[in-house]
Amino acid sequence: MTQILTEIEIEKVENFCKDEVLLGAVRKVMLQGIYTHGTIQHGVTPNPLQNGALALAAVSTNNPIPDEMLGQHIRGIWAGLNALENAFGELSKIKAPKKGKVVSPYNEAE
Repeated sequence: MTQILTEIEIEKVENFCKDEVLLGAVRKVMLQGIYTHGTIQHGVTPNPLQNGALALAAVSTNNPIPDEMLGQHIRGIWAGLNALENAFGELSKIKAPKKGKVVSPYNEAE
């Protein structure tokens, strides 16, 4: 991954990943629709019909979609979710090369 990023981009990604709260919040926002639709949450009345996979099935009642195609769409949802999860895993692996000690041309004793 570091081959396609500039030095500043690598540093920014590394700093982003160091902030675990920010990383978790961004992950929640990006995956919110897939993770939370149709799931039970504290203080929220669950709606089991509000779910990515079930939404596809619901649409198929008005616009008949063959079961095979419906399965392909559900597999596509999983593939997208899996790709995003893998990308978040890769983010934490991006590290800027450690810089050597800088030698000062100034006499620090003065």
